Parts: sequence; C-alpha cells; structure tokens
Amino acid sequence: MEAQLDIYKDAVVFITGATGFVGKALLEKLLWSFPQIKRIHMLIRAKAGVSPEQRFQNFLQNCIFQRLRSEYPARLQKISYFAGNIEDDNFGLNERDRGELCAQVNIIFHSAATVRFNECLNVAARVNSVATYNLLEMCRQMRELKRFLYVSTAYCNPGRKYVDECIYPTLPPVDWQQFLSCTKKIPEDYLNRLADYIKGPHVNTYTFTKSIAEQIVNSYRHLIPIVIVRPSIVTAAYREPYPGWIDNIQAISGIMMEIGKGGISSILGDKDLICDIIPVDFVVNAMIMMVHKAELGSISICNATSGVTNPISWQRLGDLTMKWARIYPTKRMIMFPNFKYRRGALRHELAVWMLHFVPALFMDLRTLLLGSKQRFVTPIAKKFRQACLAGSFFSLNEWIFKNRSRFYFKHLIDNGTFPMLYWNLEELNYDDYVRRHMIGINKYLHHEKFTVDANKMQVTRIYWFWIFAHLCFYMLLVYVLL
Repeated sequence: MEAQLDIYKDAVVFITGATGFVGKALLEKLLWSFPQIKRIHMLIRAKAGVSPEQRFQNFLQNCIFQRLRSEYPARLQKISYFAGNIEDDNFGLNERDRGELCAQVNIIFHSAATVRFNECLNVAARVNSVATYNLLEMCRQMRELKRFLYVSTAYCNPGRKYVDECIYPTLPPVDWQQFLSCTKKIPEDYLNRLADYIKGPHVNTYTFTKSIAEQIVNSYRHLIPIVIVRPSIVTAAYREPYPGWIDNIQAISGIMMEIGKGGISSILGDKDLICDIIPVDFVVNAMIMMVHKAELGSISICNATSGVTNPISWQRLGDLTMKWARIYPTKRMIMFPNFKYRRGALRHELAVWMLHFVPALFMDLRTLLLGSKQRFVTPIAKKFRQACLAGSFFSLNEWIFKNRSRFYFKHLIDNGTFPMLYWNLEELNYDDYVRRHMIGINKYLHHEKFTVDANKMQVTRIYWFWIFAHLCFYMLLVYVLL
C-alpha cells in the first residue's frame, strides 16, 4: 500500500489546463486528499488584458477552493504558476522557468485543450495536437519525470461503434508527423478550408485533433511512462468538491442551463439513445488512479464513461432536467421549461423558429418599447441554436465504450490504497444527481442563493402564461382552419 502512495510523496506535479473545468477540479482534489504532494505547478497566460500574476491571484480566490481555505489554507501555498501559453513555442517559458520545470517535475497531467466543436482547424490543431507534441518533447528533458497522463476524449474514434480501451488508427489514416508539418507550412485560411476534406468521420475539429494527439502520445510510449483517460460528456460534480459544482457552460451543462431558463423548446436528437455523461469528480478520481498504471513501453487507457455500467437515455435526462428546473427555478427563467427531442432536421428547424425565435423577437420588442435594461433574448437564442446543432452528432448517434478500468479502480479502493476516492457508477442515482446539477447551475452559474421556495411565484406565473399562450394559439389555428 505504501509503495502505491509513494508516487505522490514529495511529488512535484505539473498540470496543464489547470484553469479549466477538469483541471481546476483535479488541482483542488490533489491538494485536499494528498497533503504529501510537495508542489503543484500550473501554466497561466495573459488574457483580456489581465496579467498572468493577476489571473493567478484571482484563481486562488475561486469558490472551488472554499473548503481548502476553511480547513487547510496552507496547502494553497503549494500552488505556483509559470507565465506562458501552451500555443507558443516552448510554451512561452523563459529559460529559468523551463529549467525549473525540467529539473523538478515528477508527474504531469496534460488536460489543456480547446473543446469548442466549431473551432477552426488551425487553432484546434495548435492547441490539441501541436502543444501535446511540444510538451512530450519537453518531457524528454525532464530527468525526474515518472508519470505522464493525457486527457483525451471518448469520442476521438467516432467512426467505430464499439470503442475499447486501446489506441486505434486515425480515420481516415493520417500520419501525425506530416499533419504537424502541414499546420506549420500551409497558410491558416487554406488549412481551415481543407478541414472538411481530411476529417473523415469526425464532424468537428475537436475530436479530429484529439485523435491525432493520441497518435502522438502513443509514439512516445517507449520514452515516457504514459496513460490516457478518455472522458465522455463531463458534467457537474456528484460529490466533490461540492455536489453540483460547475463552472462553465460547455457541452450539455449549457444546454441544461438553457432548458431551465425555458430558452430551448426543441433539440435535434434521438431520445432513446444513451446519453453518456460522467460527473467531473469521477473523471478526476480516474485520473489520479490511472497515473499508477503508467509503465514504460506500453499505454494504459481508461474510458471514463457511464454508458456500460449505468446508462441514461437522452429522454430520461431531459425529463429530469425539466422536472428539477420547475421545482428549483432560476429567477432568469424567461419561459416555462419544456422541450422535445426531434430526429428530423426540418421539423426541428420549424420548431426552433416557432418556439425559439418568434417568442424571442416578441420579448426583445417588448424590451425596446419599455426601454428596459434587460438583455436581448434573440442573440442568446441564436447562440444556443448553434450549440445544439454542434452537439447534434452526439445526440443522434450512440457508442459503446468498454470500461475494464473500473475493475482496477475497485481493486485500488477496496484494498485501501485510495480510501479517499470513489468510482462506483452503479450508485449514481440520476434523479438525485440531476437535482444537484440544476441546483449547482443556479448557484455557480447564475450566482443565485438557493432556497427551496425560491422563485416559486415566478414559475407559477410563467406557467399560466405558457398555458394561456398555447390556448390562444390553438384557438387561432382552429379559427383559421374552419
């Protein structure tokens, strides 16, 4: 047991993407559960005119560290940052910082990525593929490096119905070295126009460049002890750091947020297919445990997914989202939460225009006439329409992700190696989990104080207006037809 825990004893850890959703949760969990860690380095770039130093100070004040500030404030002093940018050569590090990293780091968690589905190919390649190569090249100079974990995605092999925990050739076949060379030599505009011709079964640049990155990582398995974790759709925390904790509106969490506001009435998708969601704390626990499997010469992979062990359909997730959005409504609700999945693109588009844009236009017209300071609704409706369309590939298709790693996790937890971790997806009650998720959206995204009876009068008023509007519509329809 002690031998297993020794990899974190006096360890110096480097996390890329530490300011992101998964990276932030990982950093907090390491500090909370592994006090034997010596130091955790992170990379921060200047952003929107804010210096790396100021961003780091703001980062330390994030609400995710509340329990650490309350009980173990000294552990936050173990975090240090380097000013740099993962998109730059040598990550924008100066010689002193680069030398310090190469001399000290024992464990690397590489979670930095751009997760935007509609990102242009040049940017996605630079962040997801080229940066991974540059980091692995830097690893060859790290004398004390013992473990390297790469965060991929379960959807990096979309052309395969059954996805095992192994490396697959890229579809279509792409030589990663030639691909990286092309990203440097081909003009950005031309490369972006080529995207549709070279992605193959990948419908977006995110999964394509993550697939390329897996090929890059695999080519270094004889030089560096490497493991890979492939999460599916990462959602709010189940337990830690706090039930329902969420800090971004990427992927399905943003859709759930907008459903709760009543801003989405139609989603292009098959309601009967499995929606493979995974709470962020399960992903983090998988990362912490998978690091132990890193061995030179081979790559161990974990599909951090729920579909095999505890599946939930899109319909069930949608029903639960509407249920808890109505019970715990947000004060930002604009219409009564109600939507339907539609498989046909034409029917979906008609529903979007009738149920999204027409009401949004009336609301914006009312805002203009009254001179209100409320935000216009139409731009938000357009934004989430694009988000729904970008995610429709995942809601119209289904994959079976094999997950034998769960037995390895169970062994580590049962034998006392990791008593502070958990990975029993069978215990995940989706009704209770979606309740926590919707409360978390109101608390962490809408910044609303949670009470059981909050906004009940508002949702009641919106509900009866919704009923009245439907009655008027059907009466008008009958009148026109007759």
